[in-house]
Amino acid sequence: MNRPTLALIALGGATIAAALLWWWATFSAFVHYGNLSWPDAGRCLVRDSDICALAKVLCLSAHPRVFYAYWTGAFWLGVVVLSASLWTA
Repeated sequence: MNRPTLALIALGGATIAAALLWWWATFSAFVHYGNLSWPDAGRCLVRDSDICALAKVLCLSAHPRVFYAYWTGAFWLGVVVLSASLWTA
């Protein structure tokens, strides 16, 4: 593999890993306390819905203002970058 391919794989993987951590930081308490099921929280990883928006608003009220609610675009950005590595292979 060439360097651009490896760089895109690393960047895409790191972006997806960061998105997963960010998603977990936002939704884990809701799953832990039974306010959201695992499938509902999992759907919030890849797309927004009313229940995801409500959870994010409640999450922001519980965290300091330096914490931003999860953005699904972070996950998809990682997927796009990881997929771009296929074009450079």
